[in-house]
Amino acid sequence: MTKNTYIAGIMACACLLALAALVALAQEEGASQSFPGIKCEELKKLIDSKANDVLVVCNDPQESYDEGHIPGAISFPWVSTLKPPVSLPRNKTLVLYCACSHEEDSSDMAAKLAKFGYHDLKVLEGGWLRWLKLKYPIQKKT
Repeated sequence: MTKNTYIAGIMACACLLALAALVALAQEEGASQSFPGIKCEELKKLIDSKANDVLVVCNDPQESYDEGHIPGAISFPWVSTLKPPVSLPRNKTLVLYCACSHEEDSSDMAAKLAKFGYHDLKVLEGGWLRWLKLKYPIQKKT
């Protein structure tokens, strides 16, 4: 075995170990968990029908929520670590949204809430940016 072959083998093993560690970390953090999505059009119909079994939850920072949010939404900003008690109802479908390009914060918050026993969770497809693009109504904190 040549020295170059030996070094290449060691590097390949190191890469495989690093990849395995990343996969394990992603699974531990809930990153591999996905949640059902709901389209903006569907959510708007639910809001218009005054469905009382759905709660819209904004995961953006409080300042962003104050500047504008989906009508009827409550503010529950994303945090790196969710600590009990969680003040969200368990008897409603929680529709989580954020202004992220790929729903990162709301998907992460859904994973955290699932660890606290929340099961009826949906992530708004396209989030706040899609809602605005569709020119749907917004509400501002008064």
